[in-house]
Amino acid sequence: MLGRIVRYFQEARAELSRVTWPTREQIVEGTQAILVFTLASMLVLGLYDLVFRFLIGLLR
Repeated sequence: MLGRIVRYFQEARAELSRVTWPTREQIVEGTQAILVFTLASMLVLGLYDLVFRFLIGLLR
């Protein structure tokens, strides 16, 4: 049982050594893209909210 646990961690470590990790620049670029997309989504949803709030106000 203990041998299987040790082998598991050895194989996990070997697998992690083969991983291609992103560079700092790639991480920064990805984070910037996510922030821009999030801000754009916030603006679009905010505009939808204003339009629907105005339309519902007309129905009252």
